[in-house]
Amino acid sequence: MNVLLLGHLVVTCLMIGIIWMVQWVHYPLMAHTGHENSAMYQRLHTHWMSGLVVPLMITELMFAAAICLNPETTNALWAWVGFGLLIAIWVVTFAASVPAHQVLRDGFNSRAHEKLMASNTVRTFLWSGRGVIAAMLLVS
Repeated sequence: MNVLLLGHLVVTCLMIGIIWMVQWVHYPLMAHTGHENSAMYQRLHTHWMSGLVVPLMITELMFAAAICLNPETTNALWAWVGFGLLIAIWVVTFAASVPAHQVLRDGFNSRAHEKLMASNTVRTFLWSGRGVIAAMLLVS
């Protein structure tokens, strides 16, 4: 079994689990924290989640790049498609999700929350697609 492909799948699946939990639990709860608690909830959420997801995202990026640059990759096209999805995730994260989080640090803002939910929906489906590709690369 290819350890590189297995590690890639594991890290990607961890991110899929996190992103779906955030999509269905954390972000919807933001709308119900109450005005007096929303800024603190946001600060704590971003602090604790960053400590969890930043190392995983960097690790996933390293695995994905290594797979694309590995001449023994059995399906280079799908490896590059998966890498492209990861780049799209990073772009959505830094172009839409992070700015929405920054607005929400000052207190609940319905427009910023809607933007956060929308951008995270995109990330959720992109990561889910990456999971399919990572599994396919491992078994092919």
